[in-house]
Amino acid sequence: MSYVSTADALATPPQETPPVPPTHSETSKGIPDRHNPSPFFRLPRELRDKIYAYALTSSQPFIWPSEHSTHGLHPALLATSKAAYKEAAPILYSHNKFMFSHPSDANMFVHIMSREHAAAITNICLRIRDRDLRLWTGYLGSTTSFRSLRADMPSLKMLWIFFRSTAWNHLSDPVENFRHWQSEPKLKDLCMNLEGRTDAEVRVICCHRVNRVHFEHLKQEFAKELVVDPEGDARSAFGKICEVNVALELSCPE
Repeated sequence: MSYVSTADALATPPQETPPVPPTHSETSKGIPDRHNPSPFFRLPRELRDKIYAYALTSSQPFIWPSEHSTHGLHPALLATSKAAYKEAAPILYSHNKFMFSHPSDANMFVHIMSREHAAAITNICLRIRDRDLRLWTGYLGSTTSFRSLRADMPSLKMLWIFFRSTAWNHLSDPVENFRHWQSEPKLKDLCMNLEGRTDAEVRVICCHRVNRVHFEHLKQEFAKELVVDPEGDARSAFGKICEVNVALELSCPE
């Protein structure tokens, strides 16, 4: 299969080409003419959808904008015919997670890729830095039809937000930092702007970088509350801030 990036395949539906008349030898041998559909489309739609999902679903999020990203998938499938594109493109959108680092990227995605397909998106991840919070709350908290999360992605079921905070006081007692991390004003502001703005399940991970001494001390002090993942980051259980699920993640740069 020839190389086609996922973005290229989605942005440009295949064009119809004029049919080529069968040759005399083809007709005499009983070869089907080119107007007949591919045998693939004789399969039940349910089976075709399973094939599309197998070929077009990734365990890793699609970071957008990004050039020539395939994630090991087979996006050239979308370029085989208009019929395949029409059936498969919605599956690519609905079965994958998309990641955005700026509200304008999330909004422009809808207009560049098409509102129809963006409406099929069910799972997204946002990377938000605390210094960019005002940009994001204007988008997440908006109720307008032309620039808001609810309008751009109406079928959203899962919203992950990785909120990079710089509020951790490295000169203070790490235990006090840990006990009061939910009181951070910007984190509360983010959660307030999410409340009631989407029907999706929302999970916010408040990310802090701490030094090695603090990290090891907190792991020991709160061994029952912090779980260390395979990457070495420590994460708390989810709690509620303004009805939004929020957890703390601590990382320690080497």
